[in-house]
Amino acid sequence: MRIEVEFHPGASRRAVDLPAATTGLDLLCALGLAPDAHLLVRGSTPIPEDEALTEGERIRVVAVVSGG
Repeated sequence: MRIEVEFHPGASRRAVDLPAATTGLDLLCALGLAPDAHLLVRGSTPIPEDEALTEGERIRVVAVVSGG
């Protein structure tokens, strides 16, 4: 299945082909991103890493910045 991914910050976009029954965690791993440093957002709602994704979805991957 194909997922459209938009990265923030930076606003770059990319299409990713993944097997059926892919989760958010699978997507992050396929992108080579650390799960503890990124949030997945569908529309305006954050989604858990174990949630299934569906064909043609648009997911925003937001880098989490922390510090003091």
